[in-house]
Amino acid sequence: MTLEVENLSVSFPTPTGEHVAVHDLSFTLRPGRVVALVGESGSGKSVTARSLIGLAGPTARVSAQRLSLGGQDLRRLSPRDWRALRGRDIGMVLQDALVALDPLRPVGREIAESLSAHKWGTRAGRNQRVQDLLEQVGIPEPALRARQRPDELSGGLRQRALIASAIALTPPLLIADEPTTALDPSVQAQILRLLGRLREGGTGLLLISHDLGFVSRLAEHVIVLHHGTVVEQGETARVLGRPVHAYTRTLLDADPVRHPPRITTHGTGTPPLLTAHDLSLSRRGPDGVARRILSDVGFSLHPGRTLGLIGESGSGKTTTARIIMGLTQPDTGDVTFKGERWVRGGRQGVPEGARRPRRRAMAMIYQDPLGSFDPRWTVREILADALSAGGDPSGDRDHAIATLLDRVRLPPAIAARRPAGLSGGQRQRVAIARAVAVRPALIVCDEPVSALDVSVQAQVLDLLEELQRELGMAYLFISHDLGVIRRMCDDVLVMQGGRIVEAGPATQILTAPRHAFTRTLLDAAQDLSAA
Repeated sequence: MTLEVENLSVSFPTPTGEHVAVHDLSFTLRPGRVVALVGESGSGKSVTARSLIGLAGPTARVSAQRLSLGGQDLRRLSPRDWRALRGRDIGMVLQDALVALDPLRPVGREIAESLSAHKWGTRAGRNQRVQDLLEQVGIPEPALRARQRPDELSGGLRQRALIASAIALTPPLLIADEPTTALDPSVQAQILRLLGRLREGGTGLLLISHDLGFVSRLAEHVIVLHHGTVVEQGETARVLGRPVHAYTRTLLDADPVRHPPRITTHGTGTPPLLTAHDLSLSRRGPDGVARRILSDVGFSLHPGRTLGLIGESGSGKTTTARIIMGLTQPDTGDVTFKGERWVRGGRQGVPEGARRPRRRAMAMIYQDPLGSFDPRWTVREILADALSAGGDPSGDRDHAIATLLDRVRLPPAIAARRPAGLSGGQRQRVAIARAVAVRPALIVCDEPVSALDVSVQAQVLDLLEELQRELGMAYLFISHDLGVIRRMCDDVLVMQGGRIVEAGPATQILTAPRHAFTRTLLDAAQDLSAA
């Protein structure tokens, strides 16, 4: 089926007038072809995608001279027609898998329900189809994972489950909105091959991604959007190799791969700020079998330094971060923070009351700040709560909040807005402001820029580096993007299957790795970044 889009415009009413999110966008997507939309957060990419599946929102005003799929006029569809179309003729992979998947249902049941809604096969056939799909997108132990809820899966496994759901009915058109945001290089390469096979089979693919290396590998045609307007488009090799517009060049220059590696200036002569010893953890799955999640994980982190944690989805990175934060209790091992025991494995553990006076010295920045904010609170209330929780004695709370916003390069007016009304980059800056509100000694950064486009990503990384120089904080930095790790980290730990398989200075790990698994990650990242 051919998708034809001519002069698509999407606007939303606001208290100050009509906001045009997309203006006169035109393109044609034929079977077996890939068109990519790139641009900063707020450029209109996701609004375009949602308009093409009838989910732009109840207040959206969508207009087009032509908007058709396989000759069918999409402008005239009723809500019932759209429900019949979605999944069968158009598949959609959303960026935020945790929000897109039902938190109360096992992922296998959710995928099976999409098949059932379109009367696909028998119950036994649907169950087998679910396992086949999960295996196809590279999920290990698909029968087990099908029985787990989204919160029991890593971010990468959730994203792959979402892709499985989108391709369940083999729709002729697939819209993928940041389909590899949460995935490590080796799994990205696997998804790249999967999408390539779908393309070869005749599926048309509309790809939205801030990963220009991924775009260069998959798309034939690139459209660059800026504030809802097309500023450049054409053959991928020409647009990304010889861009004409200054904005396209800005996007390319912001790619962390183009930045020099971090120059380590902090020595390790001082005592460690944090030390983890022999951390191990097992959990029982839905089948009752205990599985080892972490095995003998240990490391030290010194003040003012950044320690990177890399590895495949499900390798134990986030579990390690949660133990360090005192949010997950390990079976064995311990963590020492600022010279005192912070975590102790086993049943007894360390009472939260004993940790509470030191809580303000440790903070966390999440991949999805929207999910970590109370949606009812304004930015002012979010930051005021952080200052209060840290015991901030300041009598002028408004001044303290204004100072925080200025520190993360946000205007004072942001204080009156709620998280849902902010762009992805603005939300992440608020999350950073919350984290540094009481000048912690350590910040755990769990994929803090993976959901951001490259230009905003560069700004946030600049900000994190500047705050580290100013405040002397240490970072435990989790990322699947090896370009980001190369730019930000002094030292690197490589995790596989819950174990640390290699550790050392970032320059050595990323240029001359000793372990085969590290070489596999680096090779996959190099393949993806090569234009």
